[in-house]
Amino acid sequence: MRKNIIVTSGPTNERIDAVMKITNMSTGALGAIVADDLLKEEELGKLYYISPKLAYKPRTKSEKLELVQIESAVDLLKALKDIITNNDIYGVVHSAAVGDYYGEYAITGEQLASLIASEVYNKELNKEELERTILDVIKNPDMITDNTHKISSYQDNLMVKLGLTPKVISSIKEFDPSIKLIGFKLLDGVSKEELISVASKLRERNNADYIVANDLSRIGNGKHYATIINEDGIYKECETKDDISKTLRKILFK
Repeated sequence: MRKNIIVTSGPTNERIDAVMKITNMSTGALGAIVADDLLKEEELGKLYYISPKLAYKPRTKSEKLELVQIESAVDLLKALKDIITNNDIYGVVHSAAVGDYYGEYAITGEQLASLIASEVYNKELNKEELERTILDVIKNPDMITDNTHKISSYQDNLMVKLGLTPKVISSIKEFDPSIKLIGFKLLDGVSKEELISVASKLRERNNADYIVANDLSRIGNGKHYATIINEDGIYKECETKDDISKTLRKILFK
């Protein structure tokens, strides 16, 4: 039976206003290489490649490939839910670098100062009450800068309140518990023991089958060192993107 696979790739982009966004340095290069390798597999049914517009795309031209464009973490989550609930998906390679934060609102320092002053002026508050009142204003200000249009380039004291994006990997097995889930974890400049420990906890917490653990300090100059772990511990250690992609292909089609 042919297997349908999803590959997520590239960064998510979270809007601050009509032109500014919060993103990260991911290019989607590894996800594209993984997709190209999977498209060589005869047993592949369909490959859904979910990524933002400017991320790398697979080079392989194939009727088995469907490109799905997203921008934000919410877009990614919706795309995954739609594909998984409407198709028989065997595996998900979740290599997308999902941003942790989105721009909840923008406000000027003057607006925020005015709101806080209005709430605390002439009120006898103790330190705890004062902190709680100020935090309430920050969480739910009565006025914000309109972020549906371009914020002025000459706006002084502009502040952006960040909110947490949804944890995409946590939802994938909720959509279909039978999916073979391969997640990714990137840290920077940590020991191998810490990298494996953090990745193992991520795997357990999200019921993933495998985690590709990467250290940013060991990526570059044609090398991409990674440790792939499963429930038994270290499954494979890789040195390049091609090595990673071939290993993932073996996991999904062994």
